[in-house]
Amino acid sequence: MFVPKFIKEDWVRKKGSVQLMQIEEYQTEEVVEVLAGKKGGDYVHRQYNGKVWCTWVNENTATVTQPFKETELELVIR
Repeated sequence: MFVPKFIKEDWVRKKGSVQLMQIEEYQTEEVVEVLAGKKGGDYVHRQYNGKVWCTWVNENTATVTQPFKETELELVIR
């Protein structure tokens, strides 16, 4: 079962950094499972891959969105 460490719109930062970022969404990928003994055989579903997309404003006042591994981030209490 998927238990998220962060939720959408949480404020986070990369460990060791001061740059505040906001969680936008969880990244998923398509996974194909071959079901033994079933006709049609394949089962395709989406699964969380351990990355979250974060958004922040950089030093040039441009909005940046980039994926990070959830384990690289820490929650910021505001």
